[in-house]
Amino acid sequence: MSFPVWFIETIRGRLDEVSARIERQSEPRQAFEEEQKAFQALFVSMDIARKPEFEYWEDKLSLKHSVIYERLYLQGFKDGMQLANAFAAPSILSD
Repeated sequence: MSFPVWFIETIRGRLDEVSARIERQSEPRQAFEEEQKAFQALFVSMDIARKPEFEYWEDKLSLKHSVIYERLYLQGFKDGMQLANAFAAPSILSD
């Protein structure tokens, strides 16, 4: 089953919108700031392959991505429930 182009574009736009909102929210902001600080500390030295800063940054990046994916999943679930509810609700146009 293929989806119409308008549907795919709508979902893609919604995903971009929610991702941007998640990155601006204050609650997960700490994870993003910690990842950025760890990334900056990583390049203080050029020998990054043997530095503990690389592992530290990698951990913070993983945490940041976990926060984003969790929020995207929850928002997608909410959007899906709203969509299912809209399709299940009786339409005034069908009367």
